Amino acid sequence: MAEFTVDPRIEAASVWIGELSLCQVRLQKDARFPWLVLLPRRAGLTELTELSEAEHAQLRADLHVAEQMVRRAAEVMGQPVSKLNIANLGNIVAQLHIHLIARHPQDAAWPGPVWGYGTPEAFAPAQKAEVVEALKSLIVPA
Repeated sequence: MAEFTVDPRIEAASVWIGELSLCQVRLQKDARFPWLVLLPRRAGLTELTELSEAEHAQLRADLHVAEQMVRRAAEVMGQPVSKLNIANLGNIVAQLHIHLIARHPQDAAWPGPVWGYGTPEAFAPAQKAEVVEALKSLIVPA
């Protein structure tokens, strides 16, 4: 059986935060948006329908935790949350991954999608450290 690996494009565009019951959690490297990516740790997956019923239950639990995490990231970043966007696209990177993005009317892309909007902005080192620490504090060890 193949081993789970992170697509190099996801790896390059995000920072590892931790592991939930099914998914790896990553922070997108774009300080304009509180944005997490969940990757089910199963090799070769491209579609949600490839998950078993038990894995779907784990994914729902992970999404619940990740929602709290992205809201915490938004708080630390000083960005209020008006709407939480949860998306599974995979048109460019086929590996199954789910985006959670905290949105608000003052964000750079509102009300449109964040994909392809402008140029990602790097986190200032101190802000990145603060966001990462806040996110990691919400992961409860198994």
